[in-house]
Amino acid sequence: MTAATTTIRVSVATRERLMRTRAQDFADAPIDDVIGRLLDEHADLALRSQLRADAEHARSNADDIAEVRRVQADMDEISAW
Repeated sequence: MTAATTTIRVSVATRERLMRTRAQDFADAPIDDVIGRLLDEHADLALRSQLRADAEHARSNADDIAEVRRVQADMDEISAW
């Protein structure tokens, strides 16, 4: 079964760039496969970026929790007086 196809309009420069990338990096694979792989790579990069941001946010939260615990310990010590 053959997938349905469509035409998209791109500039000549973009088409030439895509064809060069196809020849250099994708062993002249079908252009649909090349575009699909490039989109997958883009999605992977976006996901990795989001994971890094989430990890940084989690580290920030851990720092905040540690500060709350330090303040709570100080308050407990003051309350014990």
